[in-house]
Amino acid sequence: MTKALIVLHAAADASDNRALTALRLAGAMMADNKDVALFLVEAGAKLVDPALDADNPCRTLFSEMLEVGMQVYVCGATMRKQGLEEGTLPAGATRSSMKALSALMSEAGEIISF
Repeated sequence: MTKALIVLHAAADASDNRALTALRLAGAMMADNKDVALFLVEAGAKLVDPALDADNPCRTLFSEMLEVGMQVYVCGATMRKQGLEEGTLPAGATRSSMKALSALMSEAGEIISF
């Protein structure tokens, strides 16, 4: 199975819709039987912020992607910077690091950054 890595550093509530595009692409890749990992860093980590509006389209799609098994990693340094607690991460999301991102990049056949 092809491994794909999507690095998301765009905010879920930004007007340019990069975060939504990243999630839609992840879904399409999973439908193509690719093993997809999503790494959230900087503004991209706001996707796991409980304060994100519940009816944000990214929040809805993100929840659906977690339910079908998308691997999600959140940069620990970004979590500290944004005041996100590990206990607030949704089920299926894991606190991670740049070292882990490096390993994910080494394993991935495809890497996309938004």
